[in-house]
Amino acid sequence: MNAMPAISGSDASSPFLPGHPGFGVVLAIGALLALGLVHAVTRRQLARYVCRQAGKEENAAMFLRGYDAVCKVLMALLALVALAGSLPLLGLSMALIATMLGWSLQAPIRGLAAWVMVVLKRPFRIGDRIRIADVTGDVTDIQLNHVVLNQVGGTVHGEERSGRGVLVPTAMLFSEEIINYDLLGREEYQSLREPASPFLLDEVLVRVTFGTDRELAQRLCIRAAAQAVREIVGNVDQEPSTRTVFVPQGVLIRVRYKTKSAKRQEVSSRVTELVWQAFRENADKVQFRLPTSGAAIADKPTDAPPL
Repeated sequence: MNAMPAISGSDASSPFLPGHPGFGVVLAIGALLALGLVHAVTRRQLARYVCRQAGKEENAAMFLRGYDAVCKVLMALLALVALAGSLPLLGLSMALIATMLGWSLQAPIRGLAAWVMVVLKRPFRIGDRIRIADVTGDVTDIQLNHVVLNQVGGTVHGEERSGRGVLVPTAMLFSEEIINYDLLGREEYQSLREPASPFLLDEVLVRVTFGTDRELAQRLCIRAAAQAVREIVGNVDQEPSTRTVFVPQGVLIRVRYKTKSAKRQEVSSRVTELVWQAFRENADKVQFRLPTSGAAIADKPTDAPPL
C-alpha cells in the first residue's frame, strides 16, 4: 500500500495557503480590509464632490447614507462567502450578488443613477423651467427619487404657475426627453459659436384684412411688442420683428419678441392689449380680420319645370 505524501511543516502551518483551516478567515479579513480601504477612499472623494454639486445638504447626506449602507451589506456578504476559503467561489459569489442586486433594485438604482447624472451633468437646476414627458413646471427641488415641479398650466390654459406640485420620478429622466427653457442662458453655453441667449422667442398672431395698410399694421405690432417687453421684462438682446403670410381670410402677421420663460403669458397678454388699442386708434387704416364660416343655399330657379 502506497503511503500518503507527507506535508511539509511549513505548508501545514501556513494559513495563507488554500486547504488550511484558517485560510477562510484570512481570506475574509483580507476581503474586508480591501473593501474597507476602497470604500474609505471613494467615499471621501464622493462626499467632497456630491456636497459641492448636490445643491441641498440633506440630499447629499441621504445619498452618502445609502452608499454606506450598500457598501456595508456587500462587505458582510463577501466576508461570509470568503470564510469558505475558496477563491473561485468568492468570485462567483460576487458576480451572483451583483446580478441579484441589479434585478431586485433596478428601479431605485435607476433613480439613483439619474440623480447622479443630474448632479454631474446639470441638465437643469432649481429654478429652471423644464418639460418632462407631458409635464411642464419650474424646478423647486431635486431629490434622490423625485424632481419636484411647480406645475405651469394644468389648472389653467397658459404659461403661468398653477401652484400645484408635481413629483416626477428621477428614473424617468433616462427614458423621457427633457426640454429646458433656460438651459442655453447659462454661462457655460456662452462660448458657443452662436452666443446663447437667456431669453425665449415668443409670438402673437394678428390677422388683418387684405385692405389693411400692412406696413402700418406691422409698425404698430412691433411698437406694441417692444413696449410690452420693456414694461415686463426690461432690456433684451433682440428687438421685436414681424413675419407675414397669406391666409384665406386675409394676412396673418406674426409679431415675434424675446421674453423670459416665466413671463410668456404676461407679455403676450400685454402685447394683445396694446395691439388692440393701437388698431382702434387707426381703425380707418387697419382692420382685424376674423375667420368666418357659413353656408349659402341657392334659391330654386323660378323657371324650373313643375314636378
